[in-house]
Amino acid sequence: MAMNTDTSLCMNCGKPAAGQLACAGCGVARPAEHAPDFFALFGLPKALAIDTADLERRYYALSREFHPDMFHDRSPAEQAASLRTTALVTRAYRTLKDPVERGLYWLSLHGESLGRDNERVPPELAALVFHVQEKLEERRHARGPNGGSVDDTELRDIRGELRARLNGFEERMAETYQRDGADQAATLVEIKRILSELHYVRTLMRDVDKELEPQWNA
Repeated sequence: MAMNTDTSLCMNCGKPAAGQLACAGCGVARPAEHAPDFFALFGLPKALAIDTADLERRYYALSREFHPDMFHDRSPAEQAASLRTTALVTRAYRTLKDPVERGLYWLSLHGESLGRDNERVPPELAALVFHVQEKLEERRHARGPNGGSVDDTELRDIRGELRARLNGFEERMAETYQRDGADQAATLVEIKRILSELHYVRTLMRDVDKELEPQWNA
């Protein structure tokens, strides 16, 4: 009998199974023909604000259902489908669990991306970016080529300010996600603004941490 190559049909029983991780007719694991909507994958409404505890429960349920150990005695095609499905479920979970990754994914679902918005320093952060970069350069100059000892107090204070800003972004993001249904266009604009600013603050934090790292590990 010829092998069924139609990915919209179950490889085992031949029944329609498009969009299903497992055939509803016979339960056989199916290879994903394309990346599904991550919200639909977990049976969640397509909304920015989600119950992460509920998401976690759904994730573990799907993980158990499609874990490769459950398919050790199945056909090679089903075993391969199980591996791909497990990887897909894990990627979807990590994306939706993290507010930043969820925001980026939400933009992609609506045909949006940070694009050029992420190539320019947001005006609201221009002074902060200049100040941090200036202090980092001053510290490198004071330390000299031989890595001399310098006072870390000012740089640690800057790190504290950056951490406070990151926490503020998380609060802004949560508020924006909660009011998503009110004005979707405005929500997309605000998400792009928050994520762009967040990118730069995270970069500054990474630069500061890198400069402080030798002292932390000493």
